[in-house]
Amino acid sequence: MFTEHDERLRDFLATGRRFATTTSVEETLQLILTSAVDSSPATDLAGVLLLEGRDKITSPATTDEVVNELDQVQAQYVEGPCVESIYDHELVVVEDFAKELERWPNFARRALDRDVHSSLSFQLYSEGKNAGSLNLFSHRPYAFDEDDRVLGSLFANQAGLALRGAQRVAHLDRAVASRGIIGMAKGILIERFGIGDDEAFQRLVRSSQDTNIKLVDVAQWLIDETTGKHQG
Repeated sequence: MFTEHDERLRDFLATGRRFATTTSVEETLQLILTSAVDSSPATDLAGVLLLEGRDKITSPATTDEVVNELDQVQAQYVEGPCVESIYDHELVVVEDFAKELERWPNFARRALDRDVHSSLSFQLYSEGKNAGSLNLFSHRPYAFDEDDRVLGSLFANQAGLALRGAQRVAHLDRAVASRGIIGMAKGILIERFGIGDDEAFQRLVRSSQDTNIKLVDVAQWLIDETTGKHQG
């Protein structure tokens, strides 16, 4: 197992320090994947699959076009170790894809065609939900050992943190935008009817409840109606 001076562990710690230089979640994920390949002699390729909504699978970061191709096969046929990790297992270990042709006929065949023979897939969590998987691939069968599993889980934790941070920023941005839209709509009602701020807000709330439309959407409709965007 790792020692205090293990070079691979130092590489992992250095990756965390380099997070400060990234400007997007995609760039952060790419850094994590590149570091995983550099830190693990067994890892030749790496990628992240994300679950958007209930069943849409996307591939935001990979280290090689081969991984993009394998991700497309998994998304198309909903089969393979990465998909299985997303939905069912925290860790999926494949020692030799030649032995998985019955389990994942489309994916295993394509992996072997691309000289990919083994893999590790780690489930990613974000906001308490399965968010995707971080996946390490090797050109050799039986390539990964226990150290690779430990190191991979550390990189998967980093990826999960990056996803959670990105989601929280997105939620904050939407909240700020919604507050601005509602504020503009209140201003329209205040000017139009000579009412106070609280009454304007209550009118928006009642309209939202009566129409079963989100408050921010009611506010946006009022803004569009006032500025003439609903006119043909």
